[in-house]
Amino acid sequence: MVRVFLIFFLILGFAYAEKSEKPIVIEADTLEYIKNKQMILYKGNVVVKKEDFTLKSDTLKIFLDEKGDIQKIIALGDVRFVKGNRKGKSDRAEYYKNKNYIILIGNAELQQDNNVIEGDEIIYYIDTEKAEVIGKNKRVRTIFFPEEKGSKK
Repeated sequence: MVRVFLIFFLILGFAYAEKSEKPIVIEADTLEYIKNKQMILYKGNVVVKKEDFTLKSDTLKIFLDEKGDIQKIIALGDVRFVKGNRKGKSDRAEYYKNKNYIILIGNAELQQDNNVIEGDEIIYYIDTEKAEVIGKNKRVRTIFFPEEKGSKK
């Protein structure tokens, strides 16, 4: 179970791989392990924290393979996350280990400082650090704020 939580943070940390002995804390109203589905289900005000990374959602599902390793993770309902000056939100977030990518689905938004990118879906490929933004029901929107001259960002 500890291994599940360590992998979980690394996944949802969106490849901000920081080697640290800091604990991962997951809080929810309920936790249920469903053996026949190989699933760990957190429900109600789910909060995942490690150092400066925080994820919040209504529900969190962790699917395991036969060895107990993570296969996929799904966060549902008002998904929000923050890491330093970066934050994001969506209706649903999915991570697929075998393909090593994360999808933000429904009202997806990523923000760094004042810069914002929005779409119906945002797909982030962890290995290649490539992102794809898809507008199915609305156009993709990006808002960039130019750096001020002399800024040391």
